[in-house]
Amino acid sequence: MADFYAVLGVPRDASDDDIKQAYRRLAMQWHPDRNGGSKEAEEKFKTITEAYDVLRDSQKRAAFDRYGEAGLRGGGAQSAYEHVDLSDALNIFMRDFGGFGDLFGGAAGGRRAGARSGADIKLPLPLTLTEVATGVEKTAVVKVLDACDKCEGSGAEPGTRPQGCGTCGGAGEVRRAQRSFFGQFVSVAPCPTCAGEGVVVSSPCKKCRGEGRVRADRTLKITIPPGVATGQYMTLRGAGNVGPRGGTRGDVLVVFEVDDDERFDRDGEDLFCEALVTYPQLVFGADIAVPG
Repeated sequence: MADFYAVLGVPRDASDDDIKQAYRRLAMQWHPDRNGGSKEAEEKFKTITEAYDVLRDSQKRAAFDRYGEAGLRGGGAQSAYEHVDLSDALNIFMRDFGGFGDLFGGAAGGRRAGARSGADIKLPLPLTLTEVATGVEKTAVVKVLDACDKCEGSGAEPGTRPQGCGTCGGAGEVRRAQRSFFGQFVSVAPCPTCAGEGVVVSSPCKKCRGEGRVRADRTLKITIPPGVATGQYMTLRGAGNVGPRGGTRGDVLVVFEVDDDERFDRDGEDLFCEALVTYPQLVFGADIAVPG
């Protein structure tokens, strides 16, 4: 039985912030995208995400503290407990950390001023077992945020330009010094005027209302290799939403959903098929036809 505290490397009395920080650190280390899609990294990522998902929920954590994993399965937690697959792990990761840009692209020392990267898009892709066996090329239409063609993504009405923020001086952040009994403390926060971008748009584009992007449909051609399974995914770099006011594009995460096939049961790379035979065929042997 897994010890979720040991998985995350935190004590049993760890605070919610300690648990979240431990998961964030491990997610940066074991995310499959940072390990070339390694199966070992994928399994480790699922394990730490499962531990985090239990310990971040006060009711699940209480049931686990009292009865272990059996408490989760026995109804001690309000919601049903199931092992997470890769798709679930990615959803939890993106829900709590806002996607890959925030976790992998942000500087460790603080918020960086400038255009923000666009959000990633999750695209569930249904597949049949026949398509999985041979590989297939699919075409999908996704709704994205594209750069506004009127202002060319700047967010400013044509003929005008964004100006440097007067509140933060273009730094994108403001610092506040506070004195206390223990000395002086300096807090750093995103600039409330420019939302951390370092610039303000005084004459917003009328088409995109200053966002620098508009909604559009985008057609993607996706080449699926043979042998994929439900829960596995592939990343289409730079195919997602464009960031506000000239920000870079996010990614599209194509998550595979393989339909069940009434002819076969699948176990990894193997397919199993039931065949009905008569007793004489069992006794004497026979040649029978099976689907392939």
